[in-house]
Amino acid sequence: MDFNPVILSIPLYFLLIGLELIHQAVTKVKSYRTNDAITNISCGITSQITNALWGVMSVAMYQYVYQYWSVAEIQVNWWTNIALFILVDFFYYWFHRASHEINFLWNTAHVVHHQSEDYNLSVALRQTSFGGVFSMLFYLPLAFMGFNTLSFLAVKGINLIYQFWIHTEAINKLPKWFEAIFNTPSHHRVHHGRNPKYIDRNHAGTLIVWDKMFGTFQPEEEKPTYGVTKPTNTWNPVWANVLPIVDMSKQVWSTPGIMNKLKVLFYKPGWRPMEQGGYQAAPNVDKSTYVKYDEQPNLSLVKYLLGQFLVVLLVTSLFLFTQASYAWTQKLFLAGFITWSVMQLGLLLENRRSWILLEYVRIFATAIVLNFMLPASISLEVSIASTLVFVPWFFIAKRK
Repeated sequence: MDFNPVILSIPLYFLLIGLELIHQAVTKVKSYRTNDAITNISCGITSQITNALWGVMSVAMYQYVYQYWSVAEIQVNWWTNIALFILVDFFYYWFHRASHEINFLWNTAHVVHHQSEDYNLSVALRQTSFGGVFSMLFYLPLAFMGFNTLSFLAVKGINLIYQFWIHTEAINKLPKWFEAIFNTPSHHRVHHGRNPKYIDRNHAGTLIVWDKMFGTFQPEEEKPTYGVTKPTNTWNPVWANVLPIVDMSKQVWSTPGIMNKLKVLFYKPGWRPMEQGGYQAAPNVDKSTYVKYDEQPNLSLVKYLLGQFLVVLLVTSLFLFTQASYAWTQKLFLAGFITWSVMQLGLLLENRRSWILLEYVRIFATAIVLNFMLPASISLEVSIASTLVFVPWFFIAKRK
């Protein structure tokens, strides 16, 4: 049950990001910012780390329904796989739509994915850390029908992999027949727009026909302004996940009456009782005054943080590809280190000078982790080398 096509596709993701960066360099059309891209991928890291720890719960939920409550045992062949692909996409549409139209799901299971104010392939990796169990609830009818767990996981993974390439501005419009049936970069740019006409539109995963069928389709017209209506303004991936839940909790606490509190949770984002002003619609975007959040330290420190981020990516990849070999205590230790690392790097990207001393501690902790994870033939040499490189590099970079 550890089969995960999304993890197996990690090399492909970074190959395509590299090609998109080459396209940016050739066309001189900037779509990446280092601080934003690091944060996007960091959110993807925390999402995969939490999934490694408790994602098994959602898979176990599906397996339990399939094993004890399924009404049939559907055989695996070409046409049942096609049927499963269509059904997975259908139920994904409803989960995705619900995660936009139900405030609790929006803040716990999806908003993180929309926080970036850029639109590029790194945004596809920006995922919430808490959404797995909630999304699985929408797929349980498939287990009840009799689609086995491994087939479901494979098809669901393919569905998610398809959605990676549509997070780009490098592709304009595709042939009309393709745009009419499938989700495309043009359709999905609309979905990520915070312009009022684009909000809660184009929820499709693979097939855009669901939006056309259920009245949520919107073609791309003017260029979208990306992000959420209340900008998160942080490069800290942990805070990016926690802040929406904190804000929602504050709103529930300040709302009078138990029924109104429940409506805050389960009505659309922006719902308020009349005594608090009523529904708060998304504001129009004034492009003449709109400025993206772009806090960053000096260039030398940015280069250091990018170097450290590549090391964290290495550690994360090793963890995800070998997690089955670790005991739970080891998993918790490595997950904690990785989460601390991306949070620490995010805080330094925000120029939080009070976190500088702790970075030295993290450099030595990185050496210990590398020594633990790498093959014995090279682990000691690599861990010593990383310390000798990064300690003086950070000392010089932080002083500029």
